[in-house]
Amino acid sequence: MKISVRKCTAALCLMALCAALTACGPDGKAKETEESRTGQTEENSEIWIDGKPGNGEENSGTLNGTGNSNLQDGIGNSGLQDGTGNSEVQESGAGGAQEQDGGIQARLIKDQTFQVSLIPLGDVTFASYGPDPAKNPLGDVVFRLEKDGRAVDTLEGVYGDNVRANETFNQVEAVSFPDYNSDGYSDIIIICSYSPASGPEAGTGYSEARIYRGSADGSFVLEKDLSDVANSAVADKTVKSILGFLGVGRGDAVSAGPEWKQAYIDYIMELDGEQWQGYNLIYIDNDDIPELVMIGNSEAVGCSIAGYAQGQVRESRLDRLGFSYIERENLLCNSDGNMDSYYDIVYRLEDGRLVQAAAGYYGAGDNSKVQYDENQNPVYQYQWNGVVMTKEEYDKALNAVYDTSRARGGYTWGQWLSREEAVQAISAAGV
Repeated sequence: MKISVRKCTAALCLMALCAALTACGPDGKAKETEESRTGQTEENSEIWIDGKPGNGEENSGTLNGTGNSNLQDGIGNSGLQDGTGNSEVQESGAGGAQEQDGGIQARLIKDQTFQVSLIPLGDVTFASYGPDPAKNPLGDVVFRLEKDGRAVDTLEGVYGDNVRANETFNQVEAVSFPDYNSDGYSDIIIICSYSPASGPEAGTGYSEARIYRGSADGSFVLEKDLSDVANSAVADKTVKSILGFLGVGRGDAVSAGPEWKQAYIDYIMELDGEQWQGYNLIYIDNDDIPELVMIGNSEAVGCSIAGYAQGQVRESRLDRLGFSYIERENLLCNSDGNMDSYYDIVYRLEDGRLVQAAAGYYGAGDNSKVQYDENQNPVYQYQWNGVVMTKEEYDKALNAVYDTSRARGGYTWGQWLSREEAVQAISAAGV
């Protein structure tokens, strides 16, 4: 029995020695295990999403200001909830990060992604990401605030797992950044449209407003009860109608700059994006507030000029697409026409609207019988302010009111601003 005990003791000592040697590196020092560095093994690590524990891999989760979790990898990139309640975690390796980023960017809603200046965050990118229907057809849209390519905040979804009850996401209709409660911090109003996924109303659409309250630390909290009340009380949901429900007039909204900037941004975000193919900012009169040019998608739609006065955006329609202006001299000329019928209508800007100052028309009485001179130029009839005259007299009368040699085009064809570029230009314009 004693010999057996000694043999067992020797065997145990030998096993302990082998274990110690196994834990040593080439220099004889003990290796540091994963558990000794982190306090837990990889298999036992947890990621917290929306305040609930979930299984994770090597990444650790950090809660943002809304209580949602942005998953950050080793290079500072953030993941998105994918509409299934899970999170897309970027791999720390370069290849994995690029692949994941490409998947996120594929869902970027470009016409609802733009730079904006918010109080107190400063200049950030407001990014909208559509859901991934392949993962969950009821997944909802995701909104992030990004700076220098990194997410600084992910706005809280209407549902905790960012999956709708029985609705499919259609589109983001409008986004605005007023200070609706006048506390000095930018707030966010978003309007999205959805369709019932099943039932008798399947396929019909409806709009839903979200109201986020900003705070001193730069985070945003979804005012769910207030949003529910607004959605019940307001039938036609626009930024203006929601602000009206909150007791704020569009011209009274406080933004990260002069009121006209927020008014223009609210206005442009409510426009039909299909109707307008581009935008531009010009200075017609001699003040620091530019006028907004909206360029239609056809001659029939034409161009519109929006001015700001007395706390309101006021729009004036032009005939067709052609116009020019003399910068800061309060003169704009709508020059266009077709089928041998043309015009030059001169306007001045008064209280944000275009008011006609003079007008000339020229063309053929019957475009099926147009006559031509020795240089093959059509012979037209001319009249200025109702007075018939020759072409030379017409040109002289036009230039007496509107010096065509100093005029500049209202926009350059094909080089207009997109909606998000126009929002950025508005934010950076003036004072």
